[in-house]
Amino acid sequence: MFEIDSTRKIHLIVHGQHQLIEPTKDKLAAAKFLRENMQPASLDKAGDIGDYVAMLWPPMAPKEIVVSQITGTDSDSGQGMGAWASIAQKELFRIPL
Repeated sequence: MFEIDSTRKIHLIVHGQHQLIEPTKDKLAAAKFLRENMQPASLDKAGDIGDYVAMLWPPMAPKEIVVSQITGTDSDSGQGMGAWASIAQKELFRIPL
């Protein structure tokens, strides 16, 4: 499995499913992410290169957590919303919810 850099933040994207924030944090903590580095993703400011993203998938009826790492910016990607629209990510692994 991928070795996690415990100094990096992990941005949580829960698509409005706020009741799943704590279960998501529990699963990520079991995967060796530090709770103090977990924070809700913001539409106003994306994470930094090297940070992680944990997104519930699929959005309306989540069944897993997709964990990715921010690899750069890509103004042509058009994926994501707000500040995340230009963020390039590499999927690392998935955790069943």
